[in-house]
Amino acid sequence: MQVCFDLLIPKTCFGGDFPFQEVLAFWGDESFSQEPPRYAWKEDVKFKKQSMPEHMLNYLPSEMNVSNWVYLSLESNALEIWEKSVNEPYLDESPLMLKEMLEKLLPLLSEWVVIFELNGDQIDNVYQMNKSALLDKIDAALNWDNEPEGFLAWYKS
Repeated sequence: MQVCFDLLIPKTCFGGDFPFQEVLAFWGDESFSQEPPRYAWKEDVKFKKQSMPEHMLNYLPSEMNVSNWVYLSLESNALEIWEKSVNEPYLDESPLMLKEMLEKLLPLLSEWVVIFELNGDQIDNVYQMNKSALLDKIDAALNWDNEPEGFLAWYKS
């Protein structure tokens, strides 16, 4: 199953308590931002900042004004590790860094959007849910015994 896992979060979240660090490129003794910018959480969960795909606007609820938000696409294998843990827990005891990152990040935000898109364009449902329900939904979506489902989950306090 090919999944695009993306976050859409307010730009004001960057800095301070925000758990991501920008991944810099180094040239000699100097460091530079990459283009597009990349962010990492504990070096295991990596995202690339990009423009939000136009078709996502069709799924965003009207309650969400995302005009000043940042769209981040997962670039690491953190989702595959989570999928393996759901389906073969006896084979893999790797820490679930993406799940841990969501557990720490989402409570810091008063609103967020998580996109679990199958095959690059499949969003079957849109859900309003809290962090706990989202983590359960991702577990269910990664389970090979379940029908594959693309979804957009959102939260606004």
